Amino acid sequence: RSARPGDARERNEALFREVNERIEDVGTALAPDDVPIEFLCECDDRECVEKVSATRSEYEAIRAAATNFVVLPGHEDPGVEHVVEQTERFLVVEKEGQAAHEAEESDPRER
Repeated sequence: RSARPGDARERNEALFREVNERIEDVGTALAPDDVPIEFLCECDDRECVEKVSATRSEYEAIRAAATNFVVLPGHEDPGVEHVVEQTERFLVVEKEGQAAHEAEESDPRER
């Protein structure tokens, strides 16, 4: 069966979120809450492998909502999300509609 165009994008976001959860787990043992860690950009561009610098505390605040993702400025997709926070280092985007539902369904913290 062929995937819808959005399917690959959503799998990419879910994979990067999984990787970032592991990065944070390792960071818990190695870095204080206020020291920046390099997370993967959680944008929907399948080719993006850029890094986002955020502290564990910042990442935890972002992950408090399953529909929130951390992305680099310029990596937001206004077709499925809107910016809810902006810093010099990253944006926090919130998924909307079906994309929000899929983000909630694929949230590794809900398993």
